[in-house]
Amino acid sequence: MKHFIQQVFKEVLENPVFDELLIEKYFSKEYIQLVDHSQLNYDQFVLHIKKLKEKVTEQKLEIISYAENGNIIFTNHIAKSALKDGSEVVHKVLAEFTIHNHQIIRCDELTLLVEGDKTAKNLGSER
Repeated sequence: MKHFIQQVFKEVLENPVFDELLIEKYFSKEYIQLVDHSQLNYDQFVLHIKKLKEKVTEQKLEIISYAENGNIIFTNHIAKSALKDGSEVVHKVLAEFTIHNHQIIRCDELTLLVEGDKTAKNLGSER
């Protein structure tokens, strides 16, 4: 499952191009994301990814550690983002992904801004 999550990170999040077909490949239409104080359904998540692509020129995700339990994978990862305004931000992310039929159906996530302007604090849920 770690390989699956790494593919999602690479093809959906690190990919500088907004590609809804890739989102459909990896995320169920029933998808729910709980991030900090927000809940996003599938359509809101798609808008969130689109908004990210408008603000971010490059994003790199690195898994520090992970744990798997049945159809759940938990990651502790770092997201480094170069923004179009020239600034850079770094977030520490704790995320629990639930996988069903080779798609992510749920993500429960906490995101902490560790480096960069506080206006980028909600980059994990902005839409």
